[in-house]
Amino acid sequence: MVGSSRTIFHMCGRPDVVRMIDDPAYVIDDEIVAVPIGCFPVSFLLSRYQDEGIFPWDHVPGLESGAVKKCSIPASVTETVAAQELKALYPFSRPVTSGETIKVVRVQHNRNFNKFEKDVTARFADGLLQRKDTLFRGLTLLALEKCLAFFLPVIRSTNADNEFGPGIYTTGDLATAKDYAGRAGAIMVFSTPDERPLNCWEPTGDEWRRLTARWLGLSLSDTDLSPAYYEADVIKGAMSADQSKGQRQNRFLTPGNIKQQAFVSYRGCESLRRELKAIIFIESSK
Repeated sequence: MVGSSRTIFHMCGRPDVVRMIDDPAYVIDDEIVAVPIGCFPVSFLLSRYQDEGIFPWDHVPGLESGAVKKCSIPASVTETVAAQELKALYPFSRPVTSGETIKVVRVQHNRNFNKFEKDVTARFADGLLQRKDTLFRGLTLLALEKCLAFFLPVIRSTNADNEFGPGIYTTGDLATAKDYAGRAGAIMVFSTPDERPLNCWEPTGDEWRRLTARWLGLSLSDTDLSPAYYEADVIKGAMSADQSKGQRQNRFLTPGNIKQQAFVSYRGCESLRRELKAIIFIESSK
């Protein structure tokens, strides 16, 4: 879904957010946004705005207001790809090896994905972004900083977008990762981990439908999960093409054309973290 954020909130029945967008006293503006397939538009956008510090969290009675953490691209990151020490970029990160370095680059946001892709791909002379075994994860700058400190999924009680259950989600589709990163986020770039020591499960057909229905919370019968689910370190499969419609109609989802890999165990997450090769920082054009 691509469109005006104001229109999306209006269509999804959130007049309170529409009023905030229209009110000059708020910093939230109307903008053209891309919502990845397999996401609820409202929860996806609100989660991003909350991470970016431009939308308030739910008020907790008795809690005094205070400073809001503002994340920014590390100053040492330039428009040229360079290997930098992770601890120098994020002092509170936990490197997997002593003196761990990764490639980093700063890229200007572009609404035209084809131009963005051409720009960022050309900067990696080693062809990293074009390899078949490359995986991407788009996220906000705040989420990036947190996961470098402890590489586990940040689970929110309001998050209903994880179709295979809690885990760290990646995709081989750069466009989808950029949608998750937004106009001022980051894209983590991984090589696919060695799967030989991992339990990988790729549900299809009824298994895929039952799994996504279970984690979407649909009140459908016969949603028992395959025994393979409980042993999996990695779950591979299609992203849904119609999650919001499936929820409204209380029916099984339809698999889309874009594939995703969810790392759903400690062992799976650890194996993925060791394959972090680069971080693409997206700089807002505003």
